[in-house]
This record gives sequence, C-alpha cells and structure tokens, in this order.
Amino acid sequence: MQNWASKFAIALALAATQAAATPPQVITVKDALFARTDDTLFLLRTVQDNHGMHSIQQTDTLVVSRSLIGGDDRGFQIVARVIDHGTFTEPRVELLPVAAPINPHALFADFGAWPIASYAPRTDTYTTFTQDGLTLDFYGKIYSLSLNDITLRMENTLQATRAAAPMRRVGTALSGPDEFDPALFDLLRDCAVTETQLLYDLDEDPALAQLTCGVDNDTRSVTLWFVVPRVAPEVAQ
Repeated sequence: MQNWASKFAIALALAATQAAATPPQVITVKDALFARTDDTLFLLRTVQDNHGMHSIQQTDTLVVSRSLIGGDDRGFQIVARVIDHGTFTEPRVELLPVAAPINPHALFADFGAWPIASYAPRTDTYTTFTQDGLTLDFYGKIYSLSLNDITLRMENTLQATRAAAPMRRVGTALSGPDEFDPALFDLLRDCAVTETQLLYDLDEDPALAQLTCGVDNDTRSVTLWFVVPRVAPEVAQ
C-alpha cells in the first residue's frame, strides 16, 4: 500500500510540474477584411503574443491601409495595445501608450469606405500555388501574383507592423532576440491558400487571397490577405 501511495504521489508531482512548466512563446498575426474605397483596402490586423508565459496575453490591433491597384501597404495605424497579465495580477489590464489611436469605424465617415466583411467567400475558384506563384481562375477571369512578390509583400507588411508596434518586454523575457521574424516562412513549405475573395464593385477590381502560414507547431503563425491583380485577357490566353 505504501509503495502504491508513493508512486501516486510522485505521479501527481510530475503532473503538477508539467502543468506549471513554462509554455513556448506563441506569436500570431491575423488579418480580417474590414472596409474598402475605390482604391484602398482596409484590414484589421491582430497581433497576439503570450511572451512565453501561461498568464500573459498581449494583443495589438492595427488598421492596415493597402492599395487595391498596386497591392502595396500605404499606412499602419494602431487601434489599441493591450496586455492581459492574468487573474492574479492587479491591475490585470495594461494599456500601452498609443500616440494617435484610430477608431476603425471612423473610416466610413472619414474616407467614404464601405464594409466588405459581408462578401461571401468564394468556393468556386480554381487555385494553383506553386513555384511560379499564385493563380486564381474565376470562370475564365485570371488573377496572378508571383512567388517573389508574395514573399516581399509578406516580409514588408510584417516588418512595418513591428515598426508600428515595437516589441514590449514582459515578464521573464527581458532580454534576447525579438521572436517576431518577418522572414520566417518558406511560402511553399509553410503556407497554404485558405480563402479567396473576388471584389466586384468596379470592373478593374483585383481578387484577394488569404494565406495561412505556420512553423514550430504553429507557435509562429500568420493569416494574411494579399491583393492579386487581374491578368489582361490577351496575356492570360
């Protein structure tokens, strides 16, 4: 009986140790389609970081303004930067200072933007994602973006995100490299096309493609939208 009790106590101790073990640092970046004008796409971007701790979750929210013509980012404005320190910390919530926070809903009045979240995701798109790049076929309308362009746009938009919302050291992670790496992903190895969207308000509208990428058991992951321009009919043939 004593031997069984000893083993049971050891098992409980091991379980408690594993539960209390420091978790991996998990950093995620996720875009949501929010609004548009004739020539600009507005994305709501959420960056979350647990700083390698059970009780902490930092959430940075930004508005990304992107050209619907060239696909390049035009600006980054912060909505809020919030750190949740967990149940046993007082005060629990820390608001990081933001010089000029933006209210995303002000885009409708300030820029005459309209929502695009109501657009139904396309399920009838023929999609190829290879070394040659990304190609979308909507019933003969061809949209394409090279692999090099996608790589550069991903790195540029993530670098600009970190510049707009610099790293904040929290808890025990007071030194060491920034784990937010814009050049971390190999597109063909780590990424997949998870959604496509066809904009149809204007004849010259591009398509949109969502890429989801993850490495290290998804402790580093991004879900980003890309503007995919239409290929001229004479070129597509």
